[in-house]
Amino acid sequence: MCDECMAPLMSAWESQYSSVGQPGIPPAILLRAVLLQALYSIKSHRALCEQIEMNLLFRWFVGLDWDDKVFDHSVLTTNRDRLFANGATQAFLGEVVRLAESKNLLSSDRMVVDGTMIKAYASFKSFKANDGSEDDKPNFKGTKRSNKTHSSRTDKDARLYRKGKGQESMLCHMGHILVDGASGIIRAFRVTHASGTAEVDAALEMLEEHRTRGFCAVADRGYDCERFVSGVRKLGFKAHVRSKSKGSAIHNRTKSQVSYETSMKCRYIVERAFGWIKGPGRMRQTVFRGTEKVEIQFGIYAIAHNLRRMVSV
Repeated sequence: MCDECMAPLMSAWESQYSSVGQPGIPPAILLRAVLLQALYSIKSHRALCEQIEMNLLFRWFVGLDWDDKVFDHSVLTTNRDRLFANGATQAFLGEVVRLAESKNLLSSDRMVVDGTMIKAYASFKSFKANDGSEDDKPNFKGTKRSNKTHSSRTDKDARLYRKGKGQESMLCHMGHILVDGASGIIRAFRVTHASGTAEVDAALEMLEEHRTRGFCAVADRGYDCERFVSGVRKLGFKAHVRSKSKGSAIHNRTKSQVSYETSMKCRYIVERAFGWIKGPGRMRQTVFRGTEKVEIQFGIYAIAHNLRRMVSV
């Protein structure tokens, strides 16, 4: 399945390599190696190369013979942007989704959308005032901090955010996915700055890419606002959002339908994807800095999750 998904994009990846100098590691080998790291929860590129060196099955999957020399771990870091930047990760996921569709694994008429916090690779001590007034202070106890006046010196794209009342605030990015309501296969993903409107903005953007009239857009209570509901209806979807107790944008007529109750039962399927990405996928806290690099990492784990689901569904 991996080779079948990579085949349409291989010419574009190979064109990124120079025609002069020493020959580089073929992109197919590096891509399979990165997927192995995601599938087997290997913590670093260095550990991955050590595993490939010793494990014959890993060598077979990557495409190396038993006596071939394994590439250095720095090769993966050097070629990350070449292989996955400029929308290549989204294109790779799109090929995986098309393969799943050809196998009739996307039969549901419901798409579930949700977002999660990804802890940034930055500490609270790096979150200091933009005017430099706190650079000499050893700690931040007793000071009021805001994203408007403060920023992280370690990761400029990280934002101070909390998901809801009573929950801790943390420097983080926001990861968003659009999931098939039956198989749990991820159709699209985004990583954005953490803000109160990021989830709705990313959800509408992903739904617009997969616009299909008559389908249901399923979401939890955090999406129960007029901007999301009206935006979903303009795209031709039915808005099935878990309604708030007060001030809900969902009509009582919609909530009384049988299809709405069915949607409320399948909306939890998105948590399986987040659970795998943030658990075995090691993305509860990212090891990269900057939204672009975090999105590449998030996309790789989304692709690996889909390949797992396509085997087991």
